[in-house]
Amino acid sequence: MSMNMNEMLKKARRIQTEMEKDEQEIQKKEFTIEKQGITVVMNGLRKLVSIKFNPALIDPDDPELLEDLLMLAVNEAIETVDKAFDEINAKYSDSGLSF
Repeated sequence: MSMNMNEMLKKARRIQTEMEKDEQEIQKKEFTIEKQGITVVMNGLRKLVSIKFNPALIDPDDPELLEDLLMLAVNEAIETVDKAFDEINAKYSDSGLSF
């Protein structure tokens, strides 16, 4: 039995509202990545909250090591936030609506 247009629009609005609520929850969260003596905290808006690192990582003869580790940790934090949003999109992409 197929839905009429009004029922489909109601369902689409409900799904959109639920998805927006889930996205807002992610935006409020903080994601912490710990990698080889570096801790990066990023919020769901992909803004850095803090970066901490073990002082032993500071090697004046090899600054690239610390730079590389920081890049890896920040990129992983971004990927973690993106994955959280991807999970929401996957949750709602199979909503049962077909046009």
